[in-house]
Amino acid sequence: MTMVEYFSFLPYGKYAFYVWLAYGVSAITVITLFVSAKRNHKKAIMSLKNKYSRS
Repeated sequence: MTMVEYFSFLPYGKYAFYVWLAYGVSAITVITLFVSAKRNHKKAIMSLKNKYSRS
């Protein structure tokens, strides 16, 4: 299998712009949600540590 055959699915005909835009928006959304959840988790852990270390 040559590289041309391997990447022949990339153009998606006349719908390539919409397909790749949808993939891009989806990827950005998932990455943003992951980073946000990770940040919120760290804040919650720090808040709980502060709350229970003061007693």
